[in-house]
Amino acid sequence: MVRSAARVPSDTSDIAAAAIADPAALAPVPAERRSRLRALSQLRTFESFKSSPFRWYFVSMLGVFGAMNSQMIARGVLIYDLTGSFAALGTLALAGAIPGLALSLHGGVIADRLPKKQIQQVGNALNALNTMSIVALLLAGAMRWEYMIVNAAIQGVIQALMMPARQSMLPDIVYPRQVMNAVALNNAGMNLSRLMVPAGIGVLMEVTDYYWAFIAITGFYLFSTVTLFRVPSRPIEIPPEERTEAQARLHAAGGQATRAKSGAGFGDLIDGGRYILRDHTVRTILVINFLMVLFSMPYMQMLPGFVKEVLKGGPGLQGLLTSVTGVGSLAAALVIASLPSRRRGMIFIIGSVVLGIALIAFSWSTSVAITMPVMLLIGVGQSVRMALSNVLVQAYTEDQYRGRVMSIYMMEMSLVQVGVFGVGIAAEIIGVQWALGLCSAGLVILSVATLAMVPRMRNLD
Repeated sequence: MVRSAARVPSDTSDIAAAAIADPAALAPVPAERRSRLRALSQLRTFESFKSSPFRWYFVSMLGVFGAMNSQMIARGVLIYDLTGSFAALGTLALAGAIPGLALSLHGGVIADRLPKKQIQQVGNALNALNTMSIVALLLAGAMRWEYMIVNAAIQGVIQALMMPARQSMLPDIVYPRQVMNAVALNNAGMNLSRLMVPAGIGVLMEVTDYYWAFIAITGFYLFSTVTLFRVPSRPIEIPPEERTEAQARLHAAGGQATRAKSGAGFGDLIDGGRYILRDHTVRTILVINFLMVLFSMPYMQMLPGFVKEVLKGGPGLQGLLTSVTGVGSLAAALVIASLPSRRRGMIFIIGSVVLGIALIAFSWSTSVAITMPVMLLIGVGQSVRMALSNVLVQAYTEDQYRGRVMSIYMMEMSLVQVGVFGVGIAAEIIGVQWALGLCSAGLVILSVATLAMVPRMRNLD
């Protein structure tokens, strides 16, 4: 009968009966198959989804990533249409960067002192209001490029005060051994959004009035605000054995379990700065990542003008190229989520080399057919760099300093936007292809030099 065949043998007579019925059932499993089964059982691609707080955090971040990826296209297209200037694109980046430089450290203090969830909810709600101001100006027919600069500056203030909380929240909702997996899955969510949203926003801007794109961006921010209510306000409880593993990594890197000083404001900033100067590993990660971002990010801000002037396309093509980048980024993020916590420094550097080579090819391509596969490689390299820089900083930073260290990490992004302003000016003078090509060559040189001359970075696990 079917029921007896499904029953687990409990004695020797049952085993004999099972062997007579199906001799192959008791045959030894080949070593190769056992190895494959063991590898599958250890695959940890989606391990962090076992945590309910992380699942809701991930859903909420899909809203944020939808807004960010949409905004990257919509604001760039709008200001380039208003001005026809690469310098204006650089100025837009600079307007968002200045508040980041001034306020990111304060955002780190806020992240270490206040509930990270509430910080993000307030920030997302304010971003929604700021985006609706663009909708109102477009509907009134009163939009000017100067208003876009002011809007970018306001968002820069909001982002500077909330981003450290967002970036440092993951270790509060997953176990220490899951941080790399959680960061990679979070990066995968960003790239899933990049895969699905930009093409839609580009088409929307091609066929309807621009204000519909900004209404969609407002909706993404509000979605993120609401879904964050399901994430707990306090960090999850970490079992002792999990904390032991995390502390062992810190001590192996030369970190010390020092106690953060109490207080708030300027004293906390000084305390966080001293920690970064004292911890050689964290300092090395921050410096190397900053230089790599400086050379790799300008292409994103210059893309609206590049598509129009070099590839002879519009918002639809820009959205499609961004979505293609998302395909490569998503694939790389899922691979990173499956990897064990080994050789991460080496993988980070190799990913940056791949990114630099792909960006060189992108900057000199004038054909959409060539640019499409190149964008896949850019997505792979960018995903590896972003995910592993984030996870390395999180893994090697002590808990009580994480918000302030992540504020430095985010402040680097603001410094990069200052660099983008310079690239925009250079694009006006020597052409966008030369400006981006020189940045890309600088990234390759920096990555190879790091691989050869910075053993502390390449040996990080």
